[in-house]
Amino acid sequence: MKNLASIIPSVMLCVGLALPGFAADGTVPGGPFFAKEAVGQSADYHKTAIQHHQDKAAMLEQKIQKLEHRLDMVKNSYRDPKGFRIASWKRLLGTWRWELKDIQRHIVWHEDQIGRLETWKK
Repeated sequence: MKNLASIIPSVMLCVGLALPGFAADGTVPGGPFFAKEAVGQSADYHKTAIQHHQDKAAMLEQKIQKLEHRLDMVKNSYRDPKGFRIASWKRLLGTWRWELKDIQRHIVWHEDQIGRLETWKK
């Protein structure tokens, strides 16, 4: 029984992966597929993704600058005597900086993928 329980998910996975191929009768919408077309489309995809990430990074940098300016204005103010607002803003700044680093890592990854595709084209 233990062996049967481990075999059933494997069989279901194989059948599940095969059914869409049988349903399509071996045809794929969009016509024939060529490797050079895929490289071009993929490079365009990465360039678009880089632009999208750069836009997000610019917006996030503006938010960080505004909040840092606001933090400097309130730092020695009587408006936040216990420092709760300053502490929460600092946590928010830390979160935004972490997100900015993550976005920059995505940009570098996409640039690396474009470089690999360009060397593969040659």
